[in-house]
Amino acid sequence: MSPTRRELVRATRTRIVDAAARLMRERGASGWSMDVLAKEAGVARATVYEHFRSKRAVLDELAATAAREIVLEPPAATEDPLRALRDVLAEVCRHWAAHGETMRDLRTLKAMTGAPTTSDAIGREDLAHLVESLAATGQLRQHWTTEDAVDALGVLTSYATFERLRAPGRSPEEIEAVLARLAVAVVAPSASTSPNPGAPAGTG
Repeated sequence: MSPTRRELVRATRTRIVDAAARLMRERGASGWSMDVLAKEAGVARATVYEHFRSKRAVLDELAATAAREIVLEPPAATEDPLRALRDVLAEVCRHWAAHGETMRDLRTLKAMTGAPTTSDAIGREDLAHLVESLAATGQLRQHWTTEDAVDALGVLTSYATFERLRAPGRSPEEIEAVLARLAVAVVAPSASTSPNPGAPAGTG
């Protein structure tokens, strides 16, 4: 297959997937057929079947695409783990605010297709590096094990937590402030600064 032909095939597949995503949002997963998808994408019905053998295959592709979009990047390397923690909380709030619709779509698709569960938080290994850095610099509370602290930060950075905190109508910035106050439970009170300026230092 020539490069030009490959690009055309890729572009057609992308057009079909984009059309399916629009139909999902407008009609739900059960509100369209492969014929409707072909019309929405502006291609022949046979062309849709060249790329996807069934509607289930289309839904699987939508789930995989959505899962790739919501991947959270690991915290950037820094000599100041407390700053890295602040940056993580800020990035988490920005990320989930931008991908809320995708997360809702992904939940619907997983319920329909049984797609594997996708992580909705920063990876455990990445959080472990952050916690180990906090411990090495004396900024992790003594009663926390590395494993427990990683679990706690995993909960704080998850979409489920963001969604729960957003429910009363909080802005992403307000949610970040709440997360910072909760993160103080992990950070040692002897640290020179709290995870967020203005957040209480807490007690042991």
